[in-house]
Amino acid sequence: RSGGRGGGAANAGGNLATVTLELRDIAGSVVHLSQDQFGSRFIQHRLQSASSVEKAQVFAEVKGHIIDLSTHVFGNYVVQKLLEHGDKPQINGIVSVLRGNVLSLSMHTFGCRVVQRAIQLLPATASVGLVAELRGAAVDCIMDQNGNHVIQKCIEWIPSQHVQFIVDAFRDDVASLASHPYGCRVVQRILEHCSAAQIGPVKSHV
Repeated sequence: RSGGRGGGAANAGGNLATVTLELRDIAGSVVHLSQDQFGSRFIQHRLQSASSVEKAQVFAEVKGHIIDLSTHVFGNYVVQKLLEHGDKPQINGIVSVLRGNVLSLSMHTFGCRVVQRAIQLLPATASVGLVAELRGAAVDCIMDQNGNHVIQKCIEWIPSQHVQFIVDAFRDDVASLASHPYGCRVVQRILEHCSAAQIGPVKSHV
């Protein structure tokens, strides 16, 4: 797994869990290590208490790889941690890359986790802008094993007036979607979080 030149941080790989390193020690290797199980854990842990300089270093290295890391089994956790602990310009930078990719990420096993985290952490105006990309594809997302989790998170975290497109997706075939193994979860979230006006048409067909 180690591969590459000269024994430095890029080759630490699985040893990162037991070696005492700082983020500055892995400069130039952040993307590589984000895709390693132990490297990803190390970066996530260090980001929680990182200085502004260290966060800037990490972001500078990953900003051109946000989508690739978001769809990676270990890399997605690093993107999530940057959304949680990055400063405003860094978070805005991630959001700008996510724009235009929200639907494909929502359908992805690991990408959907990044979208869900963004919905939870971003100000409402930013999250509303991202999930607007799901308009016209709500039914596809609801019936997808990954996308349905994103739809549920939208209902839980975004002001109800901005998820009307999800409620509307049920109007033509509430019974079928409500009996679907993923669709039924979305119905539950609607009943729990949406306004009375939104719940009424759905509830009457359940």
